[in-house]
Amino acid sequence: MATGQLLNPGDHIYTECLGGSYYHHGIYVGRGLVTNPNTGKTRTITNAVIHFLGLDTEGKAKKTKPQCQTCFFKPKGQGVVLTCLDCFHEGNGLYRYEYGVSLLSFTFKTSGSCTPRSCSDPNTVIKRAYDYLRNQDFGDYNFVFNNCEHFATKCKMGKARCNQALLGTGLPGALVYNVTRRLTKDILW
Repeated sequence: MATGQLLNPGDHIYTECLGGSYYHHGIYVGRGLVTNPNTGKTRTITNAVIHFLGLDTEGKAKKTKPQCQTCFFKPKGQGVVLTCLDCFHEGNGLYRYEYGVSLLSFTFKTSGSCTPRSCSDPNTVIKRAYDYLRNQDFGDYNFVFNNCEHFATKCKMGKARCNQALLGTGLPGALVYNVTRRLTKDILW
């Protein structure tokens, strides 16, 4: 994020992965309560993010890393997780997803960075994110049809959307993506 930009609870944020070849998305919730799985002790962290983890490019759970000393996170597979901001972006660029952009801007911006749609108020967004975290009911990860961007946009708008998985950018890509999703729904779901 540009210097001086502050995150607000309920913001949809994203970070670069594999040199910017795709983005990982989540919901910044501000303060969050985490539990150390080794001791059972809890602590409040100030920069918490709820996000949906999937599989790596080989179809395996994310690589094993040591447990974070801030949020106690240690990757164990797929699902909705709460981590500190550092575990979310892992030192890569951090950006705020834009809502309500013009159709012209949407057409020419990087896929996975914005939408012309409006979003819900921050309290509703945070409630949705915590509900998915608590219930672990966002479904199985699918790189094209149920990924971290789907999770974040579902929390923000109440509808899951993914612009970075579009087959093309902007409006043409959105049209092809939605047609493909409808045609493959019975096959993949």
